[in-house]
Amino acid sequence: MPRHFKRGVKREHHFLKGLEKPLERIAAIPGVKKVIPGRIYASDSRGFEIKVSRETATGLKLIAKSDGSVQEVFLVVDKEDRERVWREVERLF
Repeated sequence: MPRHFKRGVKREHHFLKGLEKPLERIAAIPGVKKVIPGRIYASDSRGFEIKVSRETATGLKLIAKSDGSVQEVFLVVDKEDRERVWREVERLF
């Protein structure tokens, strides 16, 4: 695993508050190769939520919301595992 990855999660940049442990749980799902946190945006969201947004060329895109912020999270998942991983993420959160 490259140097910025720990427990399957890229840790080169920041996370939303409370997002690190849920991302480690997602990284532990069989079929998830990498979890890569993306950009953080300001928003008017309240509470904490993680949901699958869409399929990407390399896996899945998640949207994580925490009080006042939204962060994109990308999962690298093989094509044959995407539907199962999608269901598992939705079940966890």
